[in-house]
Amino acid sequence: MKITKAWLAATAVAALLPVQSSIAADLPLKAKPIVAATFDWSGVYIGAHAGYGGGMKDWEPGGIAQADFIARGALAGGQIGINKQLGSFVFGMEFAGSWADITGRQHVDIGGPAFVTSASIDQSSRIDGIATIAGRAGLAADRWFVFAKAGLSAVHEKHSAGLVVFGAATSSISAGGNEVRYAPMLGFGSEYALDGNWSLFAEYNLHYLGARTVPLRGTTTAPPLSAPITFDQRIDQSIHVAKVGVNYRWGGVAIDPSYPAVRPAPGNNWTGGYIGVQGGYGWGNKQWGDGFGTLRDPDFRTDGWLAGGTIGANAQAGSFVFGVEGEILGTGIRSSQTVAAAVVPPATQTNIFDNKIDWLALASARAGFVVGSNLMLYGKGGVAIAEEKHTLNLSQTGPTSTALLSTKAIHTGVVAGAGAEYAIAPNWSVKAEYDYVKMFQQAVMLAGTATGGPFGAGATLAVPVNKIGQDLHLVKFGVNYHFNPLPAVVAKY
Repeated sequence: MKITKAWLAATAVAALLPVQSSIAADLPLKAKPIVAATFDWSGVYIGAHAGYGGGMKDWEPGGIAQADFIARGALAGGQIGINKQLGSFVFGMEFAGSWADITGRQHVDIGGPAFVTSASIDQSSRIDGIATIAGRAGLAADRWFVFAKAGLSAVHEKHSAGLVVFGAATSSISAGGNEVRYAPMLGFGSEYALDGNWSLFAEYNLHYLGARTVPLRGTTTAPPLSAPITFDQRIDQSIHVAKVGVNYRWGGVAIDPSYPAVRPAPGNNWTGGYIGVQGGYGWGNKQWGDGFGTLRDPDFRTDGWLAGGTIGANAQAGSFVFGVEGEILGTGIRSSQTVAAAVVPPATQTNIFDNKIDWLALASARAGFVVGSNLMLYGKGGVAIAEEKHTLNLSQTGPTSTALLSTKAIHTGVVAGAGAEYAIAPNWSVKAEYDYVKMFQQAVMLAGTATGGPFGAGATLAVPVNKIGQDLHLVKFGVNYHFNPLPAVVAKY
């Protein structure tokens, strides 16, 4: 998990934008009319990008063994597309292709001295190519273009699996396969036009790859015999990708006079990039699904603090504001509950379920309107990503035995919220926001050690849990710094 921070940083720049030159911060702060927009986003463009991606790989029961692990890695590639601007609205199509090395692996050892046999299991998946075709639509305010996108992904992936059973004789299975998986994708992003025909962009994409059965072929060996083997493995997955890049566009530099851009309403102009800090509190419910034996707790409370950073951009037309935003939040949100299991008296068994959200990332689009000269009210919606640690501590008497099992997993969900932001100075604003987060159910594989009772001096175990789900309520307060100094518009156009 050492490179999780790098993955988190990449996800956090989802829906981000490059900040403007420091010259912007030196502009006069007094109110003045906004000059007419001179940049038109219409035209064909070509460019390059680099980024980072990651997510969960869930090998469902039915193949060699269930596996649930995190995959992550870098990607790089290019894109070609076309835009058309009508007034302040921009729409277009884009094709992108990326080389990738998004790789994950799970290794599990099962057994110990008290067992007749033991086993070692390896399963891995690697995405080496991603292609997308998507439509983009959004709002432009001169050099700023803020957009949402949706389309179709094609992902090429390789899978491999191996099993070694140790006992009186050693036997093994080794198999692999590859696939091209087609799936929907959703994204948010922003682009900033430099001088000439160049622009910089940053965006977040969710590739919802879903579940699919993949045939794996290989060899099974039980000395002195060896034979070919084929089996089906159903794999469920979704991948989060953050990209930054550059585009070169062929097109004009003046707005078509037949479709003039809509000027901001009088008051503070919210167009531009911003960064900020925020903090708050989160609470909700968590559900553990069926697992090994009686490991189930249907519903228990989770809560704790959260704090982190925000980065995003807005484009304003009239009183309407459209924006994209990425957030990274470290949290103390956790839950711990002790459950007594049903066993034959006089034996007793206690299960302690513990969960902690290490970090929470949100990539979302915002849409709102300006009230008066300083206040913006908005709603938001997008994707939620969380890295969590799950721990199960079992203890039993009669005879005495203990087991400590844990894992980390990436959870994916959706977020919807509403808030208010108020400009308190030319570059500064404060905000208050409520978000509801619904995480999709996520399978996990707990691994660890057990001692005592049937496990003797010690044994390694792997326990699947199907599945863990949760919902969260977040209340946040924050301060944002705007690189455009929120110039006041003094007259309507």
